[in-house]
Amino acid sequence: MAAPKISRRAFIRLVMLGGIGAGLAYYHRLTQPLGEVTFTRWMLRGRYQQFAGKKAIVALGESSSYQDDLVKQLSDLFKLGELPDVRGLKVLVKPNMVDKVGQYLTTTAPEVIAALVDVLNELGASQVTVGDGPAFHRDATSIARNIGLDELLRQRGMQFVDLNYDDPQPIPVKDGWISRSDVIWLPKHVVEADLIISVPKMKTHHWAGVSLSLKNLLGLFPGMRYGWPKNTIHFNGITSSILGLYQILPPVVAVVDGIVGMEGDGPLAGTPVQHSVLAVGKDAVAVDVTCASLMGFDMYEVDYLSMAAWAGIGQTRRIETRGIQPEKFRKQYERPPKM
Repeated sequence: MAAPKISRRAFIRLVMLGGIGAGLAYYHRLTQPLGEVTFTRWMLRGRYQQFAGKKAIVALGESSSYQDDLVKQLSDLFKLGELPDVRGLKVLVKPNMVDKVGQYLTTTAPEVIAALVDVLNELGASQVTVGDGPAFHRDATSIARNIGLDELLRQRGMQFVDLNYDDPQPIPVKDGWISRSDVIWLPKHVVEADLIISVPKMKTHHWAGVSLSLKNLLGLFPGMRYGWPKNTIHFNGITSSILGLYQILPPVVAVVDGIVGMEGDGPLAGTPVQHSVLAVGKDAVAVDVTCASLMGFDMYEVDYLSMAAWAGIGQTRRIETRGIQPEKFRKQYERPPKM
């Protein structure tokens, strides 16, 4: 994948983000220790990662319908993307269950989730759990029931887990990214997982720009601890919450449902887009950079991807795409109204 060109506007945004990052680092230095990783080290790590860091692989597949053989598609993409061996692992599948609004299926398609569960079982995972904790809807199980996911899981002898109420556990925070306190509380199934698979719907988002595998992780904050709509996120900011959470989680890989995406006023009131793409990779940052590009977004338009590039969190430049060439999937999604 070619390195993205930086426009003058994007460069200015990146410089501004660097200034914001410096201010945040200074503020946290005043309020709590940053540990060994200083602001300068983050900056140097970012430069190293972009120009000499390990290459990331993103596998792209084409599927025009949710009635296709998604098990075979995902199985092939797992191999192409060189995803981790899941034999004997506890795996948490984290779909985007924001809500079901009218005719518009704003969630990850249940067929994709069910197919992924089948793939993981075939590959020998010791335990597969499907769960989410939506920010606005206090009853995620009702969403699972309304979109048909509950029934598909029941057929596989499983139950959907509402992570908003899943016995929060304290986890130490790193480097002041995510919280002023020394710990953050995460659901039991998150803490006990060996691997998390973030399975978002490919969408625009009126606050974050795009909603992909990293943004999807915010549903791991338990509502019973942080309220609705997840007060910690808004207090600390979406960018710092996303990147801070990503760094304290078990390993995260990405499977993006872009068969039907959403443009415009996402994540709830946008318009469906027939995109016919599935994206898989073990570097969630690289997957999101790739998918944002397929949606017509420069990564420097998306604050949390810009900050990830600056801080060297994941790979944003040295990305190899495999499978279907990305040129086949490039579209220009309508921007969300507040961007």
